[in-house]
Amino acid sequence: MSVLRPLNGSLLCAMALVLATAACGERPATKKGDVTAADVIAGSAESLDHYESAEGKVGVDFPPVWKGNYLVFPHADTTFGSRMTIDFRFKPDKAWKVEPRTLLAIRIFSQAAWVKAAARPGPAIGVKIKERGDDVFVLSLAGSNPYKAGTPAASLFDQMMLAVVNAGTPLRLSPR
Repeated sequence: MSVLRPLNGSLLCAMALVLATAACGERPATKKGDVTAADVIAGSAESLDHYESAEGKVGVDFPPVWKGNYLVFPHADTTFGSRMTIDFRFKPDKAWKVEPRTLLAIRIFSQAAWVKAAARPGPAIGVKIKERGDDVFVLSLAGSNPYKAGTPAASLFDQMMLAVVNAGTPLRLSPR
């Protein structure tokens, strides 16, 4: 199992700025219901990849480059006081002969557990991206690309990570 390292300060700041403006704001003017298949085919709208977690009662929309390139492992977890983690791992092509590694994780905390976790000394665990009721949703990104530079796996891993923090098509989380 892959373990996410705490984020470094500059990456955390950049991620917080992007996610604060994108993930916590309203959806763009073009909503899913307004986009037709013809719009997507014509390239005038992006087709986001949607993941729905019954266990975590959350939906996540990923940028198009994520489609078919990740595996999901929701599980109970007590890391830093969380109650659940949804682990999103890179799904490499079988011909590349590399293991799936964590791209990002969404940890779900109670409000009280998050206050304690956020106040602990040391590097940040992640960035709070949403809350609903007593649930706090925290995003943790992989600390680095685990694949050999110049390989197809490394290239796709980088594309997927950059797409998540790109202000144009960021990850969108919707508590249910």
